[in-house]
Amino acid sequence: MLSLDRQLAEKVRVLVLDVDGVLTRAQIVLGTEGELLMEFSARDGIGIKIAQHAGIEVTFLSARAPAIVERRAKMLGVTDVRLGHERKLPIVREIAGERGVALENVAYVGDDLVDREPVASVGLGVAVGDACRDLKEATPFVTEAPGGGGAVREVVEAILRARGEWSDTVDAYFERLAERRSRAGGREE
Repeated sequence: MLSLDRQLAEKVRVLVLDVDGVLTRAQIVLGTEGELLMEFSARDGIGIKIAQHAGIEVTFLSARAPAIVERRAKMLGVTDVRLGHERKLPIVREIAGERGVALENVAYVGDDLVDREPVASVGLGVAVGDACRDLKEATPFVTEAPGGGGAVREVVEAILRARGEWSDTVDAYFERLAERRSRAGGREE
């Protein structure tokens, strides 16, 4: 499992996630009508919700612009989705500026060559376990889990464990979720 020191983890205020190869496996699946199908990890989804509960702002950033990414973001309450950006570092700088934080307060998770610049420029640049060799060599922070297979959850857990906040944040998140479901008669809100 990814391990971080407390000082580094405490700086993280914004988590920027590449989509293809990080939130999904690095595969493109087309349906019989040519529609794009994507598979997302439920564990990563819970990790994103826990990060948000801990006050970490989450952004999805992709070189491509499939509508399904916006649907997944909506399911998770991620309101900042940046699609269709081949050059990612200028967008990461823009995100940091809009949030009023320095690049050292940004964590970025990537998997491929297009992610080298942001990974090298932020406070916490992470490569997923099955990232390309060049990206893994560009950072000391590499997850055990592959993209689309729990890597995002691993990053969130590493940040919060290093801060000493994991258990309390998880407990508070699930208590809040139970209260919301109780008010909604057991249904998802």
